[in-house]
Amino acid sequence: MSASLSYSNPKHFNAYTLEGGLHKSLAAKLKGGNTTSKSIANSSVTVATVAPLGAHQPFTLPVLHQKLTQYTRGSDRRQLLRLLKNPKEFPSSHVMKNVFVEDIAMAEREAAYERGALNGVKFMKVKEPTPPGADKETPMDSYFLQTLREICGHMCEMDGVIGSIDPMALYGGLLLRLCRSTSEKDALEEVTPLLARDELIVIPLKRRHHTPAGKTGGESKLAPPIDVELFVEAGDVHAKVTMTHEFGLFRKSDLIARGVNEHRLSEWSKLLTKGKPLSSNQHKLLHDAAFTNMKPWVFLDVDVIERINFGSGNNVRFLSVRVPDDKNSGYVR
Repeated sequence: MSASLSYSNPKHFNAYTLEGGLHKSLAAKLKGGNTTSKSIANSSVTVATVAPLGAHQPFTLPVLHQKLTQYTRGSDRRQLLRLLKNPKEFPSSHVMKNVFVEDIAMAEREAAYERGALNGVKFMKVKEPTPPGADKETPMDSYFLQTLREICGHMCEMDGVIGSIDPMALYGGLLLRLCRSTSEKDALEEVTPLLARDELIVIPLKRRHHTPAGKTGGESKLAPPIDVELFVEAGDVHAKVTMTHEFGLFRKSDLIARGVNEHRLSEWSKLLTKGKPLSSNQHKLLHDAAFTNMKPWVFLDVDVIERINFGSGNNVRFLSVRVPDDKNSGYVR
C-alpha cells in the first residue's frame, strides 16, 4: 500500500490546481452575466450555465436577504422554499476557488472511507471507522481507490494519449478532489454568505465523516457517494468529480429552544471565514445532543463539481445548490 503514497511528480498534479487557466478565464467571462454552455480554451470541457453573485438582473443579495428574513420571521416555509427554487431570485450555481489540500496522505485516508462511482461502476462497501488506539498515520486503502489507481495507469498507457503522463501524478491530482473535509469547508464558505442571516444558520447534517478517527459512538449514516468520470478526449486525460454535501438551513431560535450551546452557535459562521479547517468548537456543535433526531427547517443538497483537463492543466470548479423535493416534501405543491 505504501506505493499509493509515493507520488513521483507532485509538481505535476499540483499544476492541476493552478490559479490561472480555465478557472480565471471562466470567472472573467462570467463577470458580466450568465454565459451559455460552450467549450472553453483548449480543455474540451463543457461548462453549464453559471450565475455568479449579482450577475442576474432580478437577483441582488440585499433583496435575497430581505426575503429570507421576512419569510423566516413569518415562519413561512412554503415561500422560503419557493424563493430558493427560483433561479431568478436565488442563482443556484457559483464559481468556486481552486481546491487546496496540504496533506495528500490525509486526503487518501479520507477517501478510503468513501463510497464512490467510477465511470458508472459503484463501490458501495466502505471500511469501518478506525478503532481507538490505531495509528492515524497508517496508509489506508479501499477497493474504490485500488480500482482508481489501476484505471489511472490504463489511461496513461492508452495509444490516444498525447505526451507522457505519470499515473501516480494523475492519481494524486484526483485525490485532491476526493478530500471531503476540504470540499465541505469550501462549500460552506460559499453558501453561508448567501443564506446565513441573523435568524438562519447553515450547518452540515452530521454524517460518519464528522466523527474524529478513533472515536466511537459517532454517526453511522454515510455521506452520498462521490461520482468520478475519467476519460480520454483529443489526446488528453479528462475527469469530472462530483461530491454532494448534505446541509441544513436551521432557524437559530429552534436550535436554542432545543438547548444548543448559544456561544458555539454564534461562533459558527465567524469561524467559517477564517480559511482554516473546522475547529474543535465547530465539531462539538455538530455533536451536540440537541441535534439528535432534529430536522433542519430546509434541507439543502450542495454539489461541488470540478472538471479537469490533465493534459493542459485547465480546470473549472463550481458549486450547485439544490433544494430536494423528496427531503422537503409536503410544503411545495
